[in-house]
Amino acid sequence: MDAHDIVKVEDIKDCGDAAAAAAACDQQDEVCDTSTTKQQRRKKSAIWKYFTICDDDVTKVLCNICKRVVGRGKNVGHLTTSNMHNHIYYKHRNVAGIRGTQSSRRSQPTPTTPAYEADRPGHTVTQTITDSVGEMISMDLLPYSFVENKGFCKLMKVVAPHYTLPAGIHFSNEVVPQLHQRVTSKVTESLVDIEGNVVHCTADIWTRKFSTNSYLSLTGHWFVQKISARGAVTHTRVSALLGMKVIDTEYTPAEILQHLLGLVEEWQAVVPHRFTVGFIVTNNTSNMVKAVSDSGFEHIRCMAHSIHLIVTGAIEECHGVVTAINTARRITNTLHMSTKSVAKLHEIRERLGLAEAALTHDVPTRWNTVLFMLQRLLKQKKALIDMSAEMDLGGSVAEHQWTRMEAIVKVLEPFEEATRTVCQDDASISSVIPCIQALRAALNELIANKDVSDLLETRKLVGLLQSHLEEHFEHVFETPTNTYFKATLLDPRFKIMPMALLSQLDFERLKAAVTVEVEELLEQDRMLSAGEAGSSSAPAEESEDTSSKPTSLFWGAMQSLVANNAASLSKTVTSLGLETYLAESSPQSLASDPLSSYWSAKMAQHPALARVAVKYLACPPTSVSSEMLLSTGEDAVAPDYRLLPADVPQLVFTKYNLAKFP
Repeated sequence: MDAHDIVKVEDIKDCGDAAAAAAACDQQDEVCDTSTTKQQRRKKSAIWKYFTICDDDVTKVLCNICKRVVGRGKNVGHLTTSNMHNHIYYKHRNVAGIRGTQSSRRSQPTPTTPAYEADRPGHTVTQTITDSVGEMISMDLLPYSFVENKGFCKLMKVVAPHYTLPAGIHFSNEVVPQLHQRVTSKVTESLVDIEGNVVHCTADIWTRKFSTNSYLSLTGHWFVQKISARGAVTHTRVSALLGMKVIDTEYTPAEILQHLLGLVEEWQAVVPHRFTVGFIVTNNTSNMVKAVSDSGFEHIRCMAHSIHLIVTGAIEECHGVVTAINTARRITNTLHMSTKSVAKLHEIRERLGLAEAALTHDVPTRWNTVLFMLQRLLKQKKALIDMSAEMDLGGSVAEHQWTRMEAIVKVLEPFEEATRTVCQDDASISSVIPCIQALRAALNELIANKDVSDLLETRKLVGLLQSHLEEHFEHVFETPTNTYFKATLLDPRFKIMPMALLSQLDFERLKAAVTVEVEELLEQDRMLSAGEAGSSSAPAEESEDTSSKPTSLFWGAMQSLVANNAASLSKTVTSLGLETYLAESSPQSLASDPLSSYWSAKMAQHPALARVAVKYLACPPTSVSSEMLLSTGEDAVAPDYRLLPADVPQLVFTKYNLAKFP
């Protein structure tokens, strides 16, 4: 008889020793009378679901969960499962399928009904709860052991008393991988509907503090066409996390390139002939720039990171500005470190009738947090002045320091608006040149502003911002036929701006370069689908009035540039759909998405030109979509430090794409 055969145990009358009683209830594999010829029906305990007999010693078993060896007795003819039950109860109490406790097992006279219940595939409610817990683990980036936390187990017993909570290993091996696969399938379906077969990518790397691991991410951005049951055609921007890799903190450009190419090739194998990398957007760090330049893909430098370098570089060279920021930082730190100070500030605010607004810290990797810190302090200026008379705020603040802070805020606000503009979900590289031009115009206006120009330090700050702006964006204006100018020309909001910046000859060269791309697509269409009729498109959305955008120094400059450039529209027009497009005078809102609000409706009228426009306008101007996956600005975090680095890529992929493809 096998060592793990089950026989019936007689009811236990005397339960004086709880451990002995529990062992007796679970006892298995008693020796049968060898003279008995009658074949007994064999049963196998569900506990074997979690153990495997050791090859070298049948008296021992290996736990499938923690890989520990557990003994079953010394007598081969009389082996039991008591130690196995005890191990599961005390070491893996929340293991999948466990239904009771030690005490509940003792109270049962016979174990003819297994104490462990197998999964029931047809049980819809059970499966729904399990899947929801798996989604929670992914959405909150929790370690799989979270499901074994006492508090969570207690909660589940209250909200679903008849539900058996699986162990963490079940979620890591079954639930989350299945959820990951479902999400991957949805991303794949979207790539099948891609317009133009072009996917633009963003990449970024973060390193956790006090860790030897870094994370490399790759996001994709494309434009899809959907045809409803009634035949209506709609076009939508789509973005997804394509993958993430765990890499060593001592990474090199070659290693970055190897991982990036690996992620790209994985998707090209899934959707062959539908996945062509357009542009790759990264920050300005030397390793990333080198890796992408060696890849052969066209590199777009993250505009948000460029603005960060411009502002921080200019501030560092202005001693008076640094002093004002340090003063603001000391006040903020002092108030955050003392509950008495917070209570006192609240009391003074109420007395003065000021709105409640918590002071905010600045973060080294987010230049705009300096601006937010100064803005919050200035809103509480009256309360802080009164408060400084009663207690030390980390140093006195003279009136001229408040005046300097106000001037610094005025200088930095246009850069914050530009950052916010290029970081929007529907932002395109076509907004790079207009934002640079708007910043140039805003800085010129600031020089003429008496509140700014009267202060030596802020006047110096404006000059440094101008020089850093030209230095960092010099590459944008190097050639008239580059990606930035093409994207700007194909954006109906800014299509005439290149003409104002280029000579007549260069502007004609730009149009010729776009026309060549259009003709190439037309030739491809003639070869692949000659005579095929274009599908009807949805009617164009009504353009919003550009005046609906909030007025500010930055947006005022942007609107002025668009209006001035539109005045010379009639001088440029004469061939293909490009000239017809340039001749149109329908104004577009600065806040609108040129792809969904304009080009979606032009797919039937100018299909080749529209596809060229999609190629350029679907690319984001920043790598924020990659950078914000885990970063809080100060540290790259998978919220719980118990989360193993190897688990992060799958969980983050599921979390990000689950929100995009519910």
